[in-house]
Amino acid sequence: MSKDLKRSYVVEAVYLGTKGTRLDMQRAPNRAAPGSQLNAEERRRIGNAVGFTFDSSEANSIYHALQLRVTRRFSRGVSFTNSYMFGKSIDNASTLGGAGGSVAQDDNNLRAERGLSSFNAAHTLNSTFVLASPIRDRSRSLWANIARGWLLTGAVTARSGTPLTARVLGNRSDSSGTGVIGAGRADSTGQPVNSGSGFFNLAAFTLPPSGRLGNAGRNTITAPALFALNGSFGRGFRLGDARRRIEFRVEGTNLTNRVTISSLGTVVNASNYGLALGAAPMRVVQGQIRLRF
Repeated sequence: MSKDLKRSYVVEAVYLGTKGTRLDMQRAPNRAAPGSQLNAEERRRIGNAVGFTFDSSEANSIYHALQLRVTRRFSRGVSFTNSYMFGKSIDNASTLGGAGGSVAQDDNNLRAERGLSSFNAAHTLNSTFVLASPIRDRSRSLWANIARGWLLTGAVTARSGTPLTARVLGNRSDSSGTGVIGAGRADSTGQPVNSGSGFFNLAAFTLPPSGRLGNAGRNTITAPALFALNGSFGRGFRLGDARRRIEFRVEGTNLTNRVTISSLGTVVNASNYGLALGAAPMRVVQGQIRLRF
């Protein structure tokens, strides 16, 4: 739904819903069930065969979103587009090839793979704008020649963090033997995940007991939010005829120099558990001079 308002404004409201069925999922069916006194090799479904990855069309997804957009067409040197989206995506396999890029933890309980999509972001705000110099003086005065024609453009992106999964190193359930191990999730302690002074509550997860799979849900940790402001400022000057021009431009990314964490340590028995493992690039500003002829 869209509506034109006065002064070149357009307001739009859009609902988007999608349903995916028979999506690709990676499983490891030839694994031993945990809890037996026999070793993992003797408990395999197919004896004398190593663990292998099996692709099946058993995954599904559902996505709902509401988008609001306000646009001002270019008028009197100003234009902008502001777009806000509130949405939620749930699935049991977020990528081609498995549940969030890995083999399902328990081949006998695929329902346990259902959770937030690995790309889910509850809130997304995108804003772009163009501001032209308000000077309209067409005289040949020095001031008019310097002041008119400048253009400022920018883009703002703000987004909620995407979800991550608490995992464990090694094969705590002793279910794999040789071959494919699959994803090993941590145990949930019942404490709230989004509390404490760190990126998430480290005490919300722990190692599962030996001989049992972890019971923590998939994608229950929310990564830090993203914010970025990019922009450029410049103009061109004509040199003699219309074909020759010299252009000046200054461009910058992450102008606020905000630290955006791109990855976290979510393996509970690793030394970097709960620590930041990567960050998006910091502020970069560069200038350009271009001669066209």
